[in-house]
Amino acid sequence: MTKMISKNLSIQKLSCYLRLARTDGIGAIRFHQLLKKYHTPDAALDILPSLLRNKKTSTYFSPPPLSVIIEEIEKTFELQGQFLIHGFDDYPALLSHLDDAPPVLTVLGNAEFLHQQNIAIVGARNASMHGIRIAESLAADLAAHSIGVTSGLARGIDQAAHKGALYTGFTIAAIACGIDIVYPTEHQKLQKKIAEKGVIISEFPFGTSPQATHFPRRNRLIAGLCHGCVVIEAALNSGSLITSKLALNYNKPIFAVPGSPLDPRCKGSNNLIRMGAVLTESALDIIPELSPFITDNHKPFKPDLFTDIEPSIATIDKQSMDTIQETTCNSIEDEIIALLSTTPIPIDLIIRHLSYSATEILSTITLLEINNKIIFQHNGYILTT
Repeated sequence: MTKMISKNLSIQKLSCYLRLARTDGIGAIRFHQLLKKYHTPDAALDILPSLLRNKKTSTYFSPPPLSVIIEEIEKTFELQGQFLIHGFDDYPALLSHLDDAPPVLTVLGNAEFLHQQNIAIVGARNASMHGIRIAESLAADLAAHSIGVTSGLARGIDQAAHKGALYTGFTIAAIACGIDIVYPTEHQKLQKKIAEKGVIISEFPFGTSPQATHFPRRNRLIAGLCHGCVVIEAALNSGSLITSKLALNYNKPIFAVPGSPLDPRCKGSNNLIRMGAVLTESALDIIPELSPFITDNHKPFKPDLFTDIEPSIATIDKQSMDTIQETTCNSIEDEIIALLSTTPIPIDLIIRHLSYSATEILSTITLLEINNKIIFQHNGYILTT
């Protein structure tokens, strides 16, 4: 059991760290302040009763019962998960330097990957087939150069990035729920594969369901863990731009894959390039930018990149709400159209990507063309009107 936690950390001490970290009202910054002042988690817990959370209502901090924490530890270990505590050597170095570094991380898989060079790839959940192919290819290309890929295990670009990285290397999935929860549910096989060949990381307790307010913290993990952030198909003011802003604030280089100016999914990512992000078509556009960042904390472009994006809690929560409340396509027509853009793609890619028969897909494409919703080219390629 002790192999599942930070070196030289007993279950009793781990319980103290978890109780302090899981106390309502004790965020990351306050957690670090308490440890800096009182030195140990048990000493900080002892002082909590004297600290008012809200002077107007005289509400006191109330740590969770020890039994709840022990249950979390036992269930995490049963799943072969482990805990990483801020301040210990096995905690990810890039995260440890952040003022708001998560006090406790729960991981499933090979935690050593959290200490290796990696690039975040983020983008649209309703990505086009073109964007999905780029994300998958770029991730595989990076992994072939021994650079891991970090993303958020969402639909679309995230999913493609994780899959691509697993072809030739490792991937890191930062999630907005407990490590035992699969979200979205159709990613069950992918999440299992990441746990086997990569690593899943969360700052939420075992059994925690995804909620809108959790996604900003998930995005912070992605931005903090990576050595640079690639954006593919991001609309203006999208959650992907929020993640890239966080990465920029952490002095990480920003990369963007160009897209059609006619596709609203590409407005944000194209704007990043306009403002100075590295135009990215392959891993060879990324690798030369990493060395300066690693050696001298190089900031790749001007810090006013996001002057048109308000990174307020309200804005971030709205993006999170969009994520948690996302609706799946309710018909085969919707699924086909969602994959299309102004860049033509072959029909056989659509057939391989969707879980419908070739007959169903071809029949639907014919109807979409008749209704002028798509353009069918004689070479077997289709695109949006």
